[in-house]
Amino acid sequence: MEKRLIAIGSKFAHTGLDTYATVATGMSFVNIALLVGLIYLYARMASRTHAGYTYGLTIFSGLLVAQNSGMAYICGFLNDYYNWQLSPYFAAVAILEFAGLMVLLRVTL
Repeated sequence: MEKRLIAIGSKFAHTGLDTYATVATGMSFVNIALLVGLIYLYARMASRTHAGYTYGLTIFSGLLVAQNSGMAYICGFLNDYYNWQLSPYFAAVAILEFAGLMVLLRVTL
């Protein structure tokens, strides 16, 4: 992606989508896909067993979908409105969340 710098007084502001924001956005969409699969599995288990634990996991997964949707929106569409230096941290959070979801998926299956 192209990086553009615009002058604001004596400082420079970053505009455009950088590599870290692209990674964070992509990983957020991958996490959403994993979470939708987990919601399906947990809802199926909950309908069979009526266990409160599976209802809680379904709600937890739904909240993580909301969080990842917000992350993808912020990194993908509002990148000019937040400090671009936060992008590496957003990417790290998305990658670590992916690792955690893979472990959760493995334990669930």
